[in-house]
Amino acid sequence: MNTAARRASLFALAALAGCGPQTAGPHPQVDEGWTFDLSVIDDSDGGTKQQDLAVPTDTDAAPPEADLAVSPDLAVFACGVPLTIKPADHVMLVDGVHAFTVKHQVLCKAADVTHLAALTLDDVKLGAFKNDLFTSTAGAVGVSTVRATLGADKGATSLTLKLTTAIITPGTDPLAPGKFGGAADPNLAPEWVYPADGVLVPPNLSELEFHFLPKGNTLFELAITGNGATLKIYTKCNPIAAGCGYLPDEPTWALLSQASKNKTLTLTLRGTSGNAVGAAAGRKLAFGNDDITGGLYYWAASNGGIYRYDFGLRGQKAEAFYTPPQAGAMCVGCHALSRDGTRIAVGMNIPGPALLRTLDVGTKKKLFDFGGGIGPLATGSNYEALTPDGTTMVTTEKGGLTVRDVATGQVMGQNPAVDNANMPDFSADGKQLVFARGTPLCMLGFCNTLGVDKAGLYTVPWNGGAFGAVKSLVPPGNGNNYYPAFAPDGKSVVFNRSAVESFDAKDAKVMAVSTAGGNPVELAALNNPVGSSWPKSAPFVHKFDGKNIFWVTFSTRRPYGLRGGTSSQIWMAAVDGDKVANGQDGSYPPFWLPFQDFATGNHIPQWAEKVVRAPCTEGHPMDCAQGEWCVRGKCVPK
Repeated sequence: MNTAARRASLFALAALAGCGPQTAGPHPQVDEGWTFDLSVIDDSDGGTKQQDLAVPTDTDAAPPEADLAVSPDLAVFACGVPLTIKPADHVMLVDGVHAFTVKHQVLCKAADVTHLAALTLDDVKLGAFKNDLFTSTAGAVGVSTVRATLGADKGATSLTLKLTTAIITPGTDPLAPGKFGGAADPNLAPEWVYPADGVLVPPNLSELEFHFLPKGNTLFELAITGNGATLKIYTKCNPIAAGCGYLPDEPTWALLSQASKNKTLTLTLRGTSGNAVGAAAGRKLAFGNDDITGGLYYWAASNGGIYRYDFGLRGQKAEAFYTPPQAGAMCVGCHALSRDGTRIAVGMNIPGPALLRTLDVGTKKKLFDFGGGIGPLATGSNYEALTPDGTTMVTTEKGGLTVRDVATGQVMGQNPAVDNANMPDFSADGKQLVFARGTPLCMLGFCNTLGVDKAGLYTVPWNGGAFGAVKSLVPPGNGNNYYPAFAPDGKSVVFNRSAVESFDAKDAKVMAVSTAGGNPVELAALNNPVGSSWPKSAPFVHKFDGKNIFWVTFSTRRPYGLRGGTSSQIWMAAVDGDKVANGQDGSYPPFWLPFQDFATGNHIPQWAEKVVRAPCTEGHPMDCAQGEWCVRGKCVPK
């Protein structure tokens, strides 16, 4: 039985059992004196079990109508004082699945004028009134204002829809909620390992696994609390290396993340073995206001190909996009995409320089190849940038930047158009290009463009046909500055800084600088002693707590919590764009992206606004490549 069905049926059973004044069906509770701790979820079969626990009503509940005298004059004369709404500042407990109801009463002094007044709620997304009965929108949580109007008289009070749910994970003692009443023992406090305190994640991050050390405990309570949500999870130790882990299932994660958009929650972890209870220090987990959309393309080094992920698809691993067999090459590595996701440039074989190929992303049809040869006579490109519409590209040739038509490979203007330049990236509007310029590495006409040393960063305007004057952004002289990438709003640039040459620098840090100028700032929360390389920004500006944020992905060999690991993996972090544009560190702690193969080394995360797929006709399997099928006119992974 699915979650919604189990909840509905168990609500009905609870009502029949006399668990309080509620009704079964779409409106399981009429809140006339009792509220309920709404649910204890047993997700052993992926479903939900409802267990209603009655708790006392609010002390400000409306008095019985029999105690109120109704004045017939109130229909004609003004009340003279603000109207009173009962219950005042009410907190309605909801379960994230059903609609709930609560009756309201309007008083003029001591007289009940409910039948004469009009009741409304400011935020119509949360629900609506029909006469005196408020019905919540199924799944909605939040805070709004109830308003009463009677002629010229008005009154107001708050109404909060709060998610309250408890979950017992598979294999955990079903009586677990009652086993945390023992004496506190700090020696039994579990120890958090992952995620980091203060992490900010997008609501549609498909998975977030919690890691901790048990410290002698066998049963755990993870409480997640905040404005709009109260969630308690009871779990046994699910072993990960020397510790324990908990991965919320899909219904639980959806319930939590969608109810907690634009909110910061507190994580409280307690452990017990049946007697004393230890509690870890609380830590914060925040959810952004907006879901991330778009596609992330990266190089899986051990497989020698490019993989991609359509962001937010739970349980789906990254799909192979362009592999050596498809390319007819030994390796497909460095790559760059147009912002609209329609075109991609890939480098193949040995990057000395690499053989360059451009493709139509949807069909994977080759547009043109460029390069080849060995040693001083070799041609090709190691780094590229495509204009947002995918019509034009900038390559790294002859130690500088060359402009080519993406479809034909035709050179546009001088070759190179900008001397001594490497690692280009276009702004979202396509009007600016940023690049790294270091010590020239050319000899006898052959230029090594695989890396840079002692480099600074520069910008140059692009008018669609030619470059303007080069302008210094980060002067050389303070380490090696490289791999620049524009933030989606164009107000800042993220980049790497190292004390050594750029290729595989173990000390690489992620930095940021305002495009208006000023000193760079380290994004300290992103960095780790093992290095954080090749930062790239997701294509959209999002909101959190009234601030503009953007998301940065990068590759790093840091361990993933208790799962450890030393191969390069892709991590993501939120960055406060306004702070960075003003020269301040706006970084949040990073998190591991869950779609990756943990055994492969993953590098060069590149973003597009959308994943472009090949068109197809359902019932025509030959329209799609091997491993794909046709769904609603598009070839998607099986």
